[in-house]
Amino acid sequence: MPTDYRPGQDTRDLFDRIAPRYDLLNRLLSFGIDRRWRRAAVRALELSGTGRVLDAATGTGDVALAIAATYSQVEIAGLDLSANMLRGAVPKLTSARERISLVQGSCENLPLTDAIFDGAVIAFGIRNVLRREVALREFFRVLKPGARLVVLEFSQPTRPLLAGLYRWYSRKILPHVGGLLSDSAAYRYLPDSVEVFPARRDFLAMMEKAGFRCPGHQDLTGGIVTLYWGCRPSGML
Repeated sequence: MPTDYRPGQDTRDLFDRIAPRYDLLNRLLSFGIDRRWRRAAVRALELSGTGRVLDAATGTGDVALAIAATYSQVEIAGLDLSANMLRGAVPKLTSARERISLVQGSCENLPLTDAIFDGAVIAFGIRNVLRREVALREFFRVLKPGARLVVLEFSQPTRPLLAGLYRWYSRKILPHVGGLLSDSAAYRYLPDSVEVFPARRDFLAMMEKAGFRCPGHQDLTGGIVTLYWGCRPSGML
């Protein structure tokens, strides 16, 4: 395990520090592909009609806004541990303000009622949760029977050439650019946390253990990120 990485330690402080430049660095360091990844996660919710969606680890609200744009009658609760991230989301809500509510809280102890959401998504957030099994059970708890959880997360590319290039970029370029514009320690944390995240099959097994049925996954951009999904069984309260 990389020496700098301590799962779950000071995550709130880390994201509070990088919040002012978070959107800029997301666009810059991903070459703008992060928008495409988030749209894929939103489509994977497969919602129809009205309903309520939880966007956990909402950050500055990019996924919540994508949900609002894709599903015109859906209400969204955007939850994040970092107060500074949520403050950064507020000016971006604009016309969607009436449909998006922001809540500060932890994925390991959601301040939300049982079985109230028609879907839930967590994009680039489950990696930062110390007790992932607990968080998955919490998502299961707040979803209605038949509702789907979608998880979007960085992963290790499966192709050797791309894996080597990605490792070089994440170890050499990403922390340097992050340090120039924000906080180099925070952007050293990113590759460390990706390297110790469970393998795809292990994370799917974790979802299944939490109660989700028919879990599946799809690699995006050569496996730089992976989309996971699973459903709370119908008729189960």
